[in-house]
Amino acid sequence: MDYVEAATKLGEAIAESSEFLKWRESESAVLADEKAQALLMAFREIQTDMVEASGKGDAAKEELNRIRDALLAKQDELNEYDITKNYFDARQNFEIMMKTVNEVLQYYIDGRTGESGCSGDCHSCGGCH
Repeated sequence: MDYVEAATKLGEAIAESSEFLKWRESESAVLADEKAQALLMAFREIQTDMVEASGKGDAAKEELNRIRDALLAKQDELNEYDITKNYFDARQNFEIMMKTVNEVLQYYIDGRTGESGCSGDCHSCGGCH
């Protein structure tokens, strides 16, 4: 099997995975739900306000605190609403799955595992001693 065929099979397996299917299903639910859309839009608007206020320097410290509090409150609302919470959870599970896939690929490409970059050959690095 050549690498294109292997990548095709991997792509098909990912597209058929429960993590991907749940993420897409939850995304559709968010898109179809007016409250979820309104919460997300409000959250994005507050994020934009935060970015704009951060460019104003120290003079806007109180404004930044107010916006941060509003952003955290809106995040709480998003996490308490089942439709958006399910979406965030499903997206996170998919991202974890993809991280695992990438780690496996990385291992077979250069022998490194995890984020540490450790090859398992202690003679090439003194970091584990």
